[in-house]
Amino acid sequence: MKSHTERILITGALGQIGTELTNRLVEIHGAENVVASGLDRWQKGITAAGHYERMDVTNTQLVRQVIKDYDITTVYHLASLLSGTSEKQPIFAWKLNLEPLLHFCEMAKEGLIQKIFWPSSIAVFGKGIPKENVEQDVVLNPTTVYGISKMAGEKWCEYYFDKYGVDVRSIRYPGLISWKTPAGGGTTDYAVEIFYEAIEEGKYT
Repeated sequence: MKSHTERILITGALGQIGTELTNRLVEIHGAENVVASGLDRWQKGITAAGHYERMDVTNTQLVRQVIKDYDITTVYHLASLLSGTSEKQPIFAWKLNLEPLLHFCEMAKEGLIQKIFWPSSIAVFGKGIPKENVEQDVVLNPTTVYGISKMAGEKWCEYYFDKYGVDVRSIRYPGLISWKTPAGGGTTDYAVEIFYEAIEEGKYT
């Protein structure tokens, strides 16, 4: 039986969005109700979550166990392989960027969790899309591995909502950067790297 208290799991909690989002969710819901997760060891200076699980989100059995152990109600699924790295590892990118999302949708369908937040990207647009005032339902034409996986993820979210009433929510983010967390494989990494290299090397190439 689920408690009425919102209990949150964040995957990819040590990433650029995850670090800031985790800390904000702790402010709203309290540290004891927020579980951060990632592949790396817990870094207290980065995340204020009351709990941390070092886990691979493609390990469905482990993820399910974590959700049961903490009585999770809401998942912020941020873990993914970013655009630049996805081009180098397309098969793994498809596995990481899609399979865990599907498993979370299945868990919501089963009633194990109540709500999913999953970020999409403007990478879904691709070629031939207007540069300004883009409509929500414009035809999508992604040309990158990352964009293709995000477009597929959007359709899966829509499917689970339409067919099973799964509460899954998403917005299409543009390029994002963090003042705190180093970039890691995205196409906008240069926007952060230029400052680090300018300070350390005196130039950026």
